Amino acid sequence: MSDIRFGTKWARADYGLIVAPYAIPMPEPQMNFVEIPGRDGALDLSEAFGTVRYADRVISLTLYARAPFDASVSAFAADVHGRRMNVIFDRDPTFYYDARVTVDDVERHSGYCELLLECRAKPYKLEHFETTVTILPNGTATVTLTNTRMPTVPTITVSAEMTLAFTLLGKDYTVNLSVGTHIIPSLVLLEGDTAIEITGTGRITFTYRKGTL
Repeated sequence: MSDIRFGTKWARADYGLIVAPYAIPMPEPQMNFVEIPGRDGALDLSEAFGTVRYADRVISLTLYARAPFDASVSAFAADVHGRRMNVIFDRDPTFYYDARVTVDDVERHSGYCELLLECRAKPYKLEHFETTVTILPNGTATVTLTNTRMPTVPTITVSAEMTLAFTLLGKDYTVNLSVGTHIIPSLVLLEGDTAIEITGTGRITFTYRKGTL
């Protein structure tokens, strides 16, 4: 039997609920087609900002509780209803979904209870652990950061003043960093490899979380 973790507790293991068969839909891409008179076919602007964006992923779930069910159902509803939490499916345990969970309906029947849930999640499923890359440049060094489908901006911590140079979507950037932790809004890691040239001496650490569809 499958199980689902809501926050820190499992539906079956902690509440005694039975998870009905479910499907996790793909998020809907935010496509933008513009019809232009005199042009064959529409102008596709879906990637006008560098990558396709997606709507929230809405996951519908049905859980069952056997009688006596009042205590378990009340405890579950109190813990999850309306709250934003990490949702983990035991059939895909490597990732979690960042979702707002609502209990839409509780139907009480003779001998059992049926709960209808909606998890409105961010479009990408996320890795549990952040990716950390540390190098020790001594003058000039190059680091390659590898990312999956979800665009992400890394947190950068440097032990000394350094200069970063990188190219994204055909545009060149040069950024000077002082000692401390920084976020560079222009340094968006897209799917694949991003090469960054570092000038300076000391320690530099890149930290980011990967997500995929």
